[in-house]
Formats: sequence, structure tokens, C-alpha cells
Amino acid sequence: MTKPINDFDLNVLDEAMLQPEKSEYVDHFGFTIQVKTENDTDSSEDESEHETEFEDAQSIPSSTKEEEEEEQEENKRQPQTMDDWQMVSSTEKSGVSSSVSSPIPHTTSYYDLLLSKFTRTASSNPSKQVQLRQETSNNLERLKEQSNNNETDWEFWASVISDFERINRAEHAKLQEQLSVGIPSSLRGMLWRIFSNSEANSDLIENEYRVLLEKTSSHEKLIRRDLSRTFPTLPYFKEKDGEGQEMLFNVIKAYSLFDSQMPDEAAFCVLIKLMSQYHLRGHFTPQMETLHERMFQFNQLLSIHLPQVHRHLDAQGVLPTMYASQWFMTLFAYRCPLELVFRVFDLVFVEGSDIMLNFALALMKKNQSTILSLEFESLLDFFSGQIFEVYKDMVYEFVQDAYSFDISSKQLAKFSKQYQQEAAKEAKLRSIQDAIKKENLVLHGQVKKLRHAYKTLEFEHQDVSQQVIESKVAMASLDIENQQLKHELAIMKAEMVKMTSVMNEERQAQFDALAQKNAELVDANAALEDRLQEIESILIEMKLKYAESENDYELMKQKLHEAQKLSMLHD
Repeated sequence: MTKPINDFDLNVLDEAMLQPEKSEYVDHFGFTIQVKTENDTDSSEDESEHETEFEDAQSIPSSTKEEEEEEQEENKRQPQTMDDWQMVSSTEKSGVSSSVSSPIPHTTSYYDLLLSKFTRTASSNPSKQVQLRQETSNNLERLKEQSNNNETDWEFWASVISDFERINRAEHAKLQEQLSVGIPSSLRGMLWRIFSNSEANSDLIENEYRVLLEKTSSHEKLIRRDLSRTFPTLPYFKEKDGEGQEMLFNVIKAYSLFDSQMPDEAAFCVLIKLMSQYHLRGHFTPQMETLHERMFQFNQLLSIHLPQVHRHLDAQGVLPTMYASQWFMTLFAYRCPLELVFRVFDLVFVEGSDIMLNFALALMKKNQSTILSLEFESLLDFFSGQIFEVYKDMVYEFVQDAYSFDISSKQLAKFSKQYQQEAAKEAKLRSIQDAIKKENLVLHGQVKKLRHAYKTLEFEHQDVSQQVIESKVAMASLDIENQQLKHELAIMKAEMVKMTSVMNEERQAQFDALAQKNAELVDANAALEDRLQEIESILIEMKLKYAESENDYELMKQKLHEAQKLSMLHD
């Protein structure tokens, strides 16, 4: 009977798959697990025992129907993640044996394995969370003593640091008000880590981060190229190869290795949370499925809350993908004042990524009069940067205006369902269009062949026509020759009559000679007439062939006309 596998066994299995070069691993209880390789020369008994242990590790109890339904629902919300049972199942299918000698798995599997491991150990390190809250509280006390800002509710932020989950549930309205006022800048980074719960498994992630830093990413050149364009106006990130750019490079490089689609350690932990827990990864995958869904939701909300703006943009041919996609992909960091970007991040960490729709609507409403006065080119220029100017010195209003839009999760779910339905229809339509294009290509090929055959027949027709012309010329020449012969014969006959009246015997002798000559001429004339008949028969045969070629030509011309009509119908 096999024993059920637990999280600790899965951690060892994960480590074996991620670091196949190691020969032994340490489990949660401190026991060393040795893994044989193909080159080991241990006894067959040891091999048998090890295979039995690994087979035990692969046996997993079947999930109940309710658990499967919950897992399927979770998979719909997070299509890029892989549950533990799926990970082990895929491992079994791939034929992983106790001789771990395979290289690192495919990048997507590598991402899923690590993310699954991070998810399972999310609550295994409370000490780091306590330490973070303590450090944040100490910073808050120091900031409180040094600050003269009466707008900040220090006691409230202290309670947020102490128990964010409870405050977010019980005092959410007050939390929204304080977020509108603004998080104290010195506490912002730490509070983001608390909001995202990034310290829950930070030891594991930071260890993986250090391992990833030692590896080489295929995206390093691209990352280096983009560093100088990231926050170019901030002194900390402005200097080439400076500390800011180097730290940013490390984080992005590590994440590109962790997830091939994308300080140091703390930022890396938060980045992973943003991509997985806040569902931002779908903004950057090749299909950008989440981003397209966001664009659809934004377009629907714009038509509901700002119908006049929506109609104007629609009339100008300006789609949300032309201007809003960069807002959602960068969380408004693209050409937006940094203080506004901070507020966007504040609310995203607390409210979730859906709040970006509120910010986008707030920008559109605040700039409504300007948008309605611009046309296509001017609109695109305005959206690329000038749209943020209205909130440049009005950070509080920016957050308040975003909160003023009431967007329910039920409404967003409805839009998501509509998007999925329309996306399915578009996919089906694209499939039909592709089939029509393929059929059209086949018909074009047939038309091309028919045109080629038509040209061939045309050339043959020209050859036959040339032969007919040559035959007619030859017949005309023979006719002239025949006329000449007939004329000569008539002359001879006239001479014979004249000679008959002049001479008797000589005439008779000459007559005999002329008769003989006449007989020869008659024979020659008969031969010529035979030749003429032969040529006439050849001419008749040529005319028959010409008539047949004309019929073939008309038939091919009719087929070509039918093929062209069929091609026009398919087009």
C-alpha cells in the first residue's frame, strides 16, 4: 500500500527536478535522501529500494468531486498556474525516474513548478512577516516623530501594519480615504510588501532569486537596452551602469529566468506576487489574453459611464488598444507623473488589478472636454502623455475620482463572459476566413492553369492559322501556274490551226510532232491537276482541323469564363 504524498515530499521532488545535478536532498525533517544516477554502481537491492521509495512518492490520493470543481474554478481564474497534483501527474507522464539526469524542464513547466512550490509554502515563514511588520512599525514611529504632517493618521497606519487583512475587511472605507490622502512615502515600499503578502515565502523566493542571478538569461541584451528608457528622469535610475540600473537589471533578469515570458530580493518577491496573485502575467504573455480582456472591459465601461466620449472616439476610429494598453501594461508608469504612479500601485496592492479600470475612467472623465475637441492624430498624441497633466498637482483628486466609479465584480465578470463569447466567435470567423482563403488559393491555381492552357491553345491556333495562310498562298501560286499552262496550250492550238492552213505534209509532220507534244502536255496537265486535287484535299483537311481548333478554342474560352465567375463568387 502506498503512502499519500505531502507538501514536504513535493518540496524534495521539486528540488530534484529543478536541480537534477544533485545526488542527495534534505527533507523537512532533516533526513538525507540519496538519488542514484545512471553511472552509480550500487547493488541491485539498493536500486530496488530506491525505486520503491520513488514510486511511493508518486502515488497521490484522488481528489473529491468538490475539490476538483474548486481546482477547475481556480484554473479558470489563473490559467497560467499549475496545481500540485497536475505537476506530479505531468511528471509521471513524462517518465521521470529515480535516475535524475534530465536538464531543467521547459521554461513554462519551470515557471509552474516554482510557482506551485511558492504557493504551497505561502504560510510557512511567519517570522519574516512579523519582522517586516516590526521594521515598518519602527519606521512609522520614527517618521511620526520627525513629521509635522497633520493629515496623516499615524494610528490608523499602525493598525494597518499590525493587521492589514482585518482593516481591509472591517474598515475598508477608511482605508480608501487614507489611500486617497496618500501612504507616507518612507513606508510605501514596506506597505506594498505587507499588502501583497510577499514575505510569506520570501526565504524560498530569495534563495531562488540568488540561484537565478548566477544563470544567464536569453533576454539580457533586451533588458540592458530597455534600462536607459525606464524612468529616465529619475536620478537613481538615470546613470548608465549605476546602482539603480544594476539593481533593476538583476530583478528583471531573475524574473526573465523564473518566468520566460519577464531590492533586489524584496522587489523580486513583490514582482512575483504582482504577476501571479494580482493576475498581471496575462498582460505580457504572447497572446496577452488578460490585456485583451481588460481592453474589452474598459471599452464597455467607457460606453456606460462616458457614452459621449465613447461615441466620439468610435467616430474618430480610436480604439482602446491604441492608447489604454500601455496604461494597463505599465500600471500607468508610461509617461505618467511618478506620484500618480505611486497612487496607482497603492490601490492595486489593496484593491486588486481591477482598480486600474477606475483610474482609466477617471482620466477620461477629467479630460472629457479636451477629448471631445480633438481628432484622430491629436487624440493619440494627447493620450500618449498630456492626458495626465490635469492630475499633476491633484494626487488626492486622482484617487478620489477613481473611487467615484462603482464597478462591481459581477459587472466585470459579465463583461469577461461577453469577451470570451466574442473572442470565440472571432476565432470561428477567422477559421472560416482561413478556409475560404485556402479555397480561393486553390481556385486561383485552377484559373492560372486554365489561363496557361488557353495560351497554349492560342499559340497552337496561331500555328494552324499560319499553316492555312501558307497553304492558300501555295494554292494561289499553283492556280497562276495552271492559268499560264492553259494560256500556253491555247497558243499552241492557235499555232496548230495556222500551221494546218499553210502546210500540208510539213503540216502533217509538224502536226504529228505537235500532237505528240500535246499529248505530253496533256499528261503534264493531268499530273498537275492530280497535284491540284491533292493540294485541295490537303486544304480541306486543314480547314477541318482549323474548324476543330476553333471549337476547342470556344470551349476553353467558355470554361475560362465559368472559372472566372466562380472565382468572383468566392472573393
